[in-house]
Amino acid sequence: MNCPNCGTQVDANDTYCSYCGAKVHHQPIVEQSSINPSSGSSSWRNTAPSKRQDADSKKNVRALLLSILGIIVAIALAAFIFNYINHNNEEALWEECVSKKQIDDLRTYMEKYPEGEHYQEAKAMLDKLVMEKETWEQARASNDEDHLRSYIRYNPDSEHLAEARSLLDDIVWNKALATNTKEAFEQYIKEFPDGTHLADARNHFDEKRLAELTPGECDNVKSTIQNFLLALEEWDANLMLTTCNAQMANFMGKSNASLNDVREYYDAYRESDIDSIRFTALDVDVQKVIKNDKRAEYKVAFTATRRTHRTSAHVDDVAVMSGRAVVDDRYRFTQLTMDKVPQ
Repeated sequence: MNCPNCGTQVDANDTYCSYCGAKVHHQPIVEQSSINPSSGSSSWRNTAPSKRQDADSKKNVRALLLSILGIIVAIALAAFIFNYINHNNEEALWEECVSKKQIDDLRTYMEKYPEGEHYQEAKAMLDKLVMEKETWEQARASNDEDHLRSYIRYNPDSEHLAEARSLLDDIVWNKALATNTKEAFEQYIKEFPDGTHLADARNHFDEKRLAELTPGECDNVKSTIQNFLLALEEWDANLMLTTCNAQMANFMGKSNASLNDVREYYDAYRESDIDSIRFTALDVDVQKVIKNDKRAEYKVAFTATRRTHRTSAHVDDVAVMSGRAVVDDRYRFTQLTMDKVPQ
């Protein structure tokens, strides 16, 4: 091509004219295409725009691929975040199920996470809790010692364990009261060291323990009765009075009796037409009782064969005399009643 300034021919690769230095603007190279046989004319194609179009097309493809990759990464990241949050929520709900062991919580977990990691474990726990609930309702409704003991034995982690023990506590206590033995109260104390009725159980146990008769106590009570009967046999007022407390609740039917009442009874016997009296075959039954002040007293039932002789009538009378008495811890009568009184 020629320089537009001076007309000098310029090489196609030169930017400036070698003669005048003017800048040369190259025209795009136009190639002749093949003759169109149908029209008889020729078509031309510009090669430079075609190259730019190819570059732009490649750029567009790269941009599209990057966009698609970005979308894929965004979807993957969103799925990861969703799964992460969902997993954390599932684990939080499962931990709550494990810690609280509530039927409703387990059912909620199974409904929300049917494909959850702990589904089978939740199902097993739910089945166990449902069965345990049914067993508890049966045990509570029965109010039976054996049912409650069985429930406690086989459900050591039950939420109803405290209530079951409380019900059993009352049942065993009532049973101990009905039995009313030292062993029954002792058993309650051992089984329920923190029981509702522990204080009462200890009091009853102590009373029963203190109320256990020793052979010596039985002998002393029996000796008291024998001395009283011996005093009647021998017409010995002083011996008879030593067997009685100075102030008694009852003596031969007299309330608030005193030693004077005992002496009157003795005198009545002595002044009767009985010449002699003998008491044989004495049988004594003693029960020991602990009073509120922790002092012992003895409730006594006794029988004795009484033989009397009347010289004037030449009669020997044999009869069984029974009596009831209360003896204090000094082995003296505080109460005495017999079914035979002097005529």
